[in-house]
Amino acid sequence: MKIVTGTKMAEIDGEAMSRFAIPGLILMENAGLQVVRYLEKIWTGQGRGRLLIFCGKGNNGGDGFVIARHLAQRGYHPVVWAMDRCSGYRGDAAVNYEILLKQGFPVHLVTEGDPGEILKELGEDDLIVDALLGTGLKREVSAPFAALIGAINESRAPVLSVDIPSGVCADSGEIMGIAVKAQHTVTFALPKRGLLLYPGAACAGGVVVADIGIPAQLSADPAVRENLITGSTVRFRLPARLPQSHKGTYGRLLLLAGAPGMSGAAVLAAEAALRGGAGLVYLGAAPELRPVMEAKLKEVIVRELPGDGAGNLDACAFPRIREEARSCRALAMGPGMDPGPATLALLQQIMEELPFPLVVDAGALAALARKTSLLQGKKPPLVLTPHPGEMANLLGADTEAVQRERWALAAGKAREWGCVLVLKGAYTAVGLPTGELFINPTGNAALATAGSGDLLTGLIAALLTQGVSPEDAAVAGVYLHGLAADLLVAARGIRGHTAGDILPFFPAAFRQVENLEPPRPGEFVPLT
Repeated sequence: MKIVTGTKMAEIDGEAMSRFAIPGLILMENAGLQVVRYLEKIWTGQGRGRLLIFCGKGNNGGDGFVIARHLAQRGYHPVVWAMDRCSGYRGDAAVNYEILLKQGFPVHLVTEGDPGEILKELGEDDLIVDALLGTGLKREVSAPFAALIGAINESRAPVLSVDIPSGVCADSGEIMGIAVKAQHTVTFALPKRGLLLYPGAACAGGVVVADIGIPAQLSADPAVRENLITGSTVRFRLPARLPQSHKGTYGRLLLLAGAPGMSGAAVLAAEAALRGGAGLVYLGAAPELRPVMEAKLKEVIVRELPGDGAGNLDACAFPRIREEARSCRALAMGPGMDPGPATLALLQQIMEELPFPLVVDAGALAALARKTSLLQGKKPPLVLTPHPGEMANLLGADTEAVQRERWALAAGKAREWGCVLVLKGAYTAVGLPTGELFINPTGNAALATAGSGDLLTGLIAALLTQGVSPEDAAVAGVYLHGLAADLLVAARGIRGHTAGDILPFFPAAFRQVENLEPPRPGEFVPLT
């Protein structure tokens, strides 16, 4: 599913009207009806709560008028507040305002009334529909909108925002002075960038994408390079599990990981690779760590490799690694490894001499930051998995700068370095060498714990081992990794988890994706 800016969505709407002869009134009608359908699904206060709809002066407000009309026809009693008289509205919004008036529906004026007092009286059984400012917002929110948004946020009633929370920039996720803090957002046709970029993403609550009849030729425009990963995206990227298969069918992975005091990272990555479907996992460790690894791991084959005498692998291990790798389909390197020059020397030899797909994480990424010129020369298919701090280290920048430009950096550096770049964090961004970008909506704060990144390394490497391309392995891996955390939290709550708690939910994540039915036309598609 494509992710668009507000400007691009306006272009798509315009083409739907001009090229496909779909009247704007039809699109507005469809949008309003979809919000009504969703409202009936989520509003727990039906029959006892009050319902307020705030309508701005643009098409977002027009959607609000449609919502009010259809709710009234279904027996609800919505109270509508408009920002001006009907004569102050234009186009399709004015038409729907006038329809309400001709039906004798009362419309209150914000400029002449005081909704703030009513908002103070609202409780959890009530509901506010925010149809004030849509995706065209480009400047800071001004009066009287700013005061009204502040009053909405102070209310105890839940909020459903129409298309995007008012005050959030659809292009950047920037808060334009002040923004509605919604519990639910129904966005139309395609997800907007501002719903997936912070701080705007924190205002959106649960987001669903609603079909309003935009032709597929427009909503699937290949010129749009930013994509949302969905369950359907992942389902068709998973390798088959064949009835007549055996462990050799699903490949051998060589994982280089661990250092004194960091054996847990290697264990988590190795176990994740097994849970991810790799047929055989070989863990290469220095002699000093081999007994520890063998004690902790039952199904992983531990290979003792030469090291520096202090428990770390270094370049002297390469001849043995080359021998072990001959029977493997993929390699992974870095979880728990020392980030020093010895790791860099070993990584350089592997990148220059071994052709196998390679996942680079943690200590190996930190070592690579010492010599990023390695990314410009001959190298195997690479998947880099930095968190924002590691990305900043690779770029010689600071973490805040990375966070401000997450999407641009993931896409741009993946293209420049000719690799797959997984920039971890809330809404992990996966950049491909083509410049295409995939944004992952799964995951939660349970992943904010030591070792969760090691799980992702093992999972992506396992998919590579099964013959999945680096691009597809990264896209599928981040989604399944986040989904496993979502399933954990759904079962046990958000607090008190370790990375090891996420691992048992890998099978359920695979099962959920494999059992997905493609969305039917008109269905809501949740972002998570």
